[in-house]
Amino acid sequence: MIVQSAKRRIDWGHLALLVVLAGIVVWYLHDAWSASARVRNLILVLPASILSLVLAAAIAIGVLVRGVDEAEATEDSTTREKLYPLILMAIFGLYILTLPVTGFDVGSALFVLIALMVDGERRPLFLAIYPVAFAAVCTMLFRWLLPYPMTTLIL
Repeated sequence: MIVQSAKRRIDWGHLALLVVLAGIVVWYLHDAWSASARVRNLILVLPASILSLVLAAAIAIGVLVRGVDEAEATEDSTTREKLYPLILMAIFGLYILTLPVTGFDVGSALFVLIALMVDGERRPLFLAIYPVAFAAVCTMLFRWLLPYPMTTLIL
């Protein structure tokens, strides 16, 4: 019995985008560090940069090891898959534009709720608890970390 394995190839476009984004992170970290190497200036930039670069390395390893199945690469995406990134970008844009009105706490909860619903989440209890808990934790952490006041409605 002969077993044929599916042909796989490396997704160079995905890898190139990952390298560009990692380069932007390195450039931004270097620029922030050059401006001021003080803790107040790097308290968010340094951990976020390190996390971004670690995640980029993990994704790059996955792209190189896993590859893309030839059949998968030629398959047409559904309309939902094509529109999904645009919908999330529009929701995020609205989130940013409405922050002065909704505040960081309520705005973040609404953004997470709508993003989960767009992603297909339908469990009512999860939709009620997760966005509120996420927004509350993020708001309290940012309030603790950032030296300037944030606009909030409830917290």
